[in-house]
Amino acid sequence: MNTLIWFQRDLRIHDHPGLRYAIEKRQPIIAVYIYSPKEDAPWADGAASRWWLHHSLQKHAEQLESLNIKLHYFKADSVEKIQKFTQAHQVDTVIWTNRHEPHRKLLEDKLEQTLSTDNIDVKRFKDELLGNPDVFLTASKQTPYRVFTPFYRKLRRELTLSTMLPSSVFRDDTNTDSSAVLKDSQTLQHLQLLDKHHWHKKLHTHWTPGETEAQRKLDCFVASILIDYDKQRDFPATKGTSGLSPHLHFGEISPRQIVNTLAPLIDFEGGVIAQAAESFLRQLIWREFARYILWHFPETVNQPMNNKYKPEFWKTNNKLLAQWQQGKTGFTIIDAGMTELWQSGSMHNRVRMLTASLLTKNMGIDWQQGARWFWDTLVDADLANNTMGWQWVAGCGVDAAPYFRIFNPETQAIKFDKQQHYRKQWLRTTTPVLQPVIELSQSREEALYRYREFIK
Repeated sequence: MNTLIWFQRDLRIHDHPGLRYAIEKRQPIIAVYIYSPKEDAPWADGAASRWWLHHSLQKHAEQLESLNIKLHYFKADSVEKIQKFTQAHQVDTVIWTNRHEPHRKLLEDKLEQTLSTDNIDVKRFKDELLGNPDVFLTASKQTPYRVFTPFYRKLRRELTLSTMLPSSVFRDDTNTDSSAVLKDSQTLQHLQLLDKHHWHKKLHTHWTPGETEAQRKLDCFVASILIDYDKQRDFPATKGTSGLSPHLHFGEISPRQIVNTLAPLIDFEGGVIAQAAESFLRQLIWREFARYILWHFPETVNQPMNNKYKPEFWKTNNKLLAQWQQGKTGFTIIDAGMTELWQSGSMHNRVRMLTASLLTKNMGIDWQQGARWFWDTLVDADLANNTMGWQWVAGCGVDAAPYFRIFNPETQAIKFDKQQHYRKQWLRTTTPVLQPVIELSQSREEALYRYREFIK
């Protein structure tokens, strides 16, 4: 008999309970990745994410080969394809790591039901999250948390060094007895993840996907950046953050591995380094909160958490939207951020907030327009983070910044890029200075007027 392991967003070999379980069964392993954009529609991976996925799969296949496991690629319907695998290749166990998005849970539940009917043993693992969203509820009402701080406090109490040790770390001599090879598998190129016009080649100068790079980044961050994390993380011109977001999204590193690295610093080091590690852990829990909210409130992908924000609240202005997308707003910090996004597939988090505030509040354009643009251009485009982040800035989401909190891009630029290093990095010195496409004080007053008229 054979064991089938279905990889999704868990493209690593270390701290992978499902892979550990498959190896310990001592059966030939069939390892598959199934690309099915229809199953994620209308939020199938954007162009930048597909670039990352292509190279992440390539690196993951190499890692698996070191364990004598071949990764097979398919472009197909997941449920139908996996069922055919079990029938054609004498599979008695199917293993996968759960994804957190509600539509994926429905698909995975359907698959489990189908396989169980065929008497196939199903093993599902939950290591993408630090907690279980189904049982993680408020003590008073047993309802989902809607505010981050109490969520953070409760989850933080549960994260200790003893409970968060990685559950499966491979030794250097770990190997499988044998690996099944499927003759009908496709090539990685057949998945057609890379756009034909090769615009994505520029991303190679900014990123290296893969598990090895993820671990290297974590080690480098802890060794040389973490100590100044609280002071530097808001300044876009400095290397003050970890750069782990896309690696986390594709499961090249697990949240548990990061917690396990931070825990000794918090528990035993004390002082500045412990405080910095705690601050970084808080950001990791903010990421968890986004997944938690999407799990309990799946409608927020397309609808505001606050239902007072009706469609008529937002303006339609295609010209302003295009100027924002192209980094031609006339506000240098905004234009630098949008240029960074287009060139590198990423944007500093402080600048993300500024660009989102300008679009949704000063320009009055629906947050979903911005979320769509980020979705297609970010290498770390993540449905939970993208949805909650945009709604938070727009003022219509869970634990949201009030609508009347409107960032001023000019004063923010002075505060966080005083020497203009960030703007000089991303804006060409030969580019003509653009006049602002909107007037800040007037657009602020208009935004507050809309808020008073529609929301309060």
